Amino acid sequence: MANNTCLDTELHTCFTIFVYAFRLETALLTTHLLLDAADAESPLKPSELQVLRSQYEKEGEHVGVQTKFNFAWGLIKSNTRHDQQEGVRLLSDIFRTSPERRRECLYYLALGNFKLGNYAEARRYNDLLLEKEPANLQASSLRSLIDDKVAKEGLVGVAILSGVAIAAGVVGGMIFKGLGNRKR
Repeated sequence: MANNTCLDTELHTCFTIFVYAFRLETALLTTHLLLDAADAESPLKPSELQVLRSQYEKEGEHVGVQTKFNFAWGLIKSNTRHDQQEGVRLLSDIFRTSPERRRECLYYLALGNFKLGNYAEARRYNDLLLEKEPANLQASSLRSLIDDKVAKEGLVGVAILSGVAIAAGVVGGMIFKGLGNRKR
């Protein structure tokens, strides 16, 4: 019996260490995934974006797909809404006209739409990428960010609707009470 107790204790200790190591590994992986998404969102320096813009403008009407993609990528990473919209527009054009480049566009279309608050579009592009590449860590990280943002904004929406319903109830009650007092 004493031998079983010792074995149980050792198993418990091993299991506890395993669970701790698993949690640590999960925390490190999660942190790494979030850093990947944060890195993708960090803007270029204005001078770096200007280099991409100059190349894009220099090529004019006959701009190459790679130049257009590079410029769109820089615009998506921008903190300026107008730049992000332009980046999404350029990537959407590449996605439509260059089937061989669609996979490359998916992540940045998802990221651009996420940054613009178009969460349904962001999820659609991101899910397309994850269908093609289920192990894509950036897309998995972005999926978590999209889901978190949708859940957070959903709660805010519910709170706003609840507040409106309460206010309508109070106003309705006051009107009803006022009508009741007039009849007397």
